[in-house]
Amino acid sequence: MPPAIHIAGTNGKGSTLAFIRYIMQAAGYKVHAYTSPHLVNFNERIVIAGSYIDDNELYSLLEECRAVIAEQPITLFEAATIAAFLAFSRHKADITLVEVGMGGRLDATNVIDNPILTIITSIALDHTEYLGPTVETIAGEKAGIMKPNIPCVIAPQKKSIMNTLEFHAINKKSPLYRGGLEWNCKKKNNKMVFQSAIQSIEFPLPSLKGDHQVINAGNAIAACSILSGKYEFDIGEEDITSGLQCTYWPARLESIKEGNLIFLLPKDWQLFLDGAHNNDGARVLSQWVKDNFAEGIYMVFGVTRNRNVEEFLEHLKPYIKLLCAVCVKSEPKATNTNLIREKANNIGIKAVECESIGDAISNHILKASTQNVKTILICGSLFLARDLSTENNQPTS
Repeated sequence: MPPAIHIAGTNGKGSTLAFIRYIMQAAGYKVHAYTSPHLVNFNERIVIAGSYIDDNELYSLLEECRAVIAEQPITLFEAATIAAFLAFSRHKADITLVEVGMGGRLDATNVIDNPILTIITSIALDHTEYLGPTVETIAGEKAGIMKPNIPCVIAPQKKSIMNTLEFHAINKKSPLYRGGLEWNCKKKNNKMVFQSAIQSIEFPLPSLKGDHQVINAGNAIAACSILSGKYEFDIGEEDITSGLQCTYWPARLESIKEGNLIFLLPKDWQLFLDGAHNNDGARVLSQWVKDNFAEGIYMVFGVTRNRNVEEFLEHLKPYIKLLCAVCVKSEPKATNTNLIREKANNIGIKAVECESIGDAISNHILKASTQNVKTILICGSLFLARDLSTENNQPTS
């Protein structure tokens, strides 16, 4: 495989990877990328030199894997990882970006034993049944991707989390480049300033919305500074500017502009999709809503099982005028709408059960409209992106 950057973290992995990908493409480099989950098509997980893997090659690779695996037990993610790494080894590129599936230490992607750089993005409580009950334990699992003498970029973290990561870095002899210490990235006067010991550079705000994306962009700029300084990649300020402004990463405060559902809405309404699905994601999302739509929003909400619905919604409660509970159709382990409605009602949020996103908009939101509230936010699960895509693009009779 071309040289690899390995990325772990609870929130911001995909966005950080996307920023690096678009910056490096702006600098003229060919980039492989492996991410998960896919939103609509499985091919999204495997990007070969800038393009999604095509169906024929994906099929051939999976068949090749199937023959070798034979009767051995294997997960979907493990098989996809093998297929992706095989694909990357057979196509030329300058760099490979690999996102951890879950955790780090025991993740299938951690067979990469010689990355040129590792990155650990924001850490919070998630997947506690697999990764442990505290953020410090989870940080230890993420630190499993650190490698001896390989630099590790770390996003700004709470002190106890940073202490845990530093402890593992010392044991692994992995040099750290820490957000909030060796580098900073902050929003200032509608721009973004990246500072390190040797430079302070102003950039336009990234294309992805939300103040949290300034941190993710900082992770990417920090990574690129190591790539250019230590590994002599030719990445200039203009490449970073261009890359940050061109980055596309779906279901991250994505403004939906066209399709069947937009056709239902009055002209001055807005529809957003966000994949936030854990407590920390809800906190970040509520800050964005507060900054942009303090008058309130309508929420279409669906979630996978075993998520703390009340904890998530508590952050957004001050802004939700009506919550429309939907069952995530593309997720077999989805929470039913009755339970979502009950949990929302328990904490004082007005909620109704809906058959689909379209049903929520047509038969509930537009009929309950409150003056001055013209924003709909779909959130709770990344898998809702597929439901939205299906409803938004299906032929109308």
